[in-house]
Amino acid sequence: MQTPPLPNPAIAEFYRFALLLTGSIRTAEQVMADTLADVAAQLGQVRNEKGRQAWFVQHIRERCLRNNEAAPPAAPRLVRTDSAAGERPRVLRIEAFLLAQRFQTLPEPERSALALFYLDIFSVAEIAELLKMSLETLAETLGAARALLAQSLQPAAE
Repeated sequence: MQTPPLPNPAIAEFYRFALLLTGSIRTAEQVMADTLADVAAQLGQVRNEKGRQAWFVQHIRERCLRNNEAAPPAAPRLVRTDSAAGERPRVLRIEAFLLAQRFQTLPEPERSALALFYLDIFSVAEIAELLKMSLETLAETLGAARALLAQSLQPAAE
């Protein structure tokens, strides 16, 4: 039996999803490796492209959530700690991995909803179906997630 092609969009989009959920490059890579190992055995049972994408995302999400329960991430740092004595600490530019770490601190299902929304893989209705919530609940969840992410990116009060 021929293995079906890997789902579109590119695997890189699914890796970004895993990185947003875990906040860890190493964990995201491991999640992707484990998920890809399951592809040949199970993905052939799903007949259409959208179904394969949904299957892939659901498996990535489940693995990410299990990994996060086992090892919660450390809070990321946005301020340099190597400033000279008496010098005010400098705020670092937010790098992609640091944003992923902040993103990862969001609670579930806010984290998954926002990650799926920003990756633009699925329609809003498909995201609601994947996360097993109504469109109204998804809208509220996305609003809360955006607010929490914006709050986490604000500099700490001195």
